[in-house]
Amino acid sequence: MKNRKYRIYGNILYYILKLVSKTLRVKIIKNKKIDPNKSYVYGFWHNKLVAATLCLQDVEKRAVLASPSKDGELISVPLEKLGYKMVRGSSGKDSVKSVRTLIKLLGEGYSAGTPLDGPKGPIYEVKGGMIYLAQKSGVALLPVGAAYEKKWIFEKAWDKFEFPKPFSKMVCIVGEPIIIPEDANLEEYRDEIRDKVLEVDEQAKKELKKM
Repeated sequence: MKNRKYRIYGNILYYILKLVSKTLRVKIIKNKKIDPNKSYVYGFWHNKLVAATLCLQDVEKRAVLASPSKDGELISVPLEKLGYKMVRGSSGKDSVKSVRTLIKLLGEGYSAGTPLDGPKGPIYEVKGGMIYLAQKSGVALLPVGAAYEKKWIFEKAWDKFEFPKPFSKMVCIVGEPIIIPEDANLEEYRDEIRDKVLEVDEQAKKELKKM
């Protein structure tokens, strides 16, 4: 019953997102080293989920990891409607199964993404899931940053979730591919990836001023 309720909320969110997105002035900047014919793992912050969703619309085959929680149910509906293949799971046994599914999809030509600090934070703290996925699949991780000219900030949410206001500007930047070697210590990559995502966020803010 709860899932049904959140699926209804998800449908409402989808139509709001579709309506607002049609009014936005969007600028997407991608690093020149990105090969449009390759699969990638996209990493972004949970509070920039809307921007990342809109930014990756031109990726033909795309999959997203969403938690089996009520929040995951809420976001899975609009993402499915926008053409994303949903993979559910975030902890315990679901984590192993979902990573295996994503590795399989990456091998089939899909690109995959999920918030690096999700599903419950702390904010801007990189979890190991997507780093592990990039390492085991051999697919490069792309840091994704974004900025809105005008936005609503959900202050009570752990991530201070951001939603763009209608008729505002939005910049999305996809940074340089990060290759994570098979024998790498994943802990050593957490800070590097965090810094890279924060860096492209700052770049997006600067580009926003030029629009």
